[in-house]
Amino acid sequence: MKSYRLDPDKLKAQTRNTILMYGITLVVLLVLNYFMYRGREVTSNTLLMLGLIVLMFAFFGWNALRQRKAIWDQYEIIVDETGIKQTQPKAADMFLPRAEITNTKESKYGLTLMVKDGQPVMGIPKLLRPADYEEIKEIVNGWLAESKPVVLDVNVI
Repeated sequence: MKSYRLDPDKLKAQTRNTILMYGITLVVLLVLNYFMYRGREVTSNTLLMLGLIVLMFAFFGWNALRQRKAIWDQYEIIVDETGIKQTQPKAADMFLPRAEITNTKESKYGLTLMVKDGQPVMGIPKLLRPADYEEIKEIVNGWLAESKPVVLDVNVI
């Protein structure tokens, strides 16, 4: 049994992207408000609205950063000989037995594990350490190679 966690170095990039997203949106809204009220008298209602916009973006940005940190601290994938278990905050723990995995699909976000219906069930994110991601990918591909039926060429007599 081995446990895998998200790469702490990739949290810095996620934090930067979140700050940029909320920061750029806030600046765009402030610039739009400036152009809307340009040439008009600035009233206390205008200042109140601008202040509330800044407070709202600061609060929601802080909340997004806090949630991202919680995901990084609590996300875990456990792989053993019976299957893969995934634990993450605000979601039910998921266990996928190795016998039910029939296929995988890789995308730029990670590896998606499929079951017998061809339905995607679980994702292995590329936000793991690169060596850990490749190790899980090799384990799953090994399981898939073992479970394939062997077809022999038989000559008809």
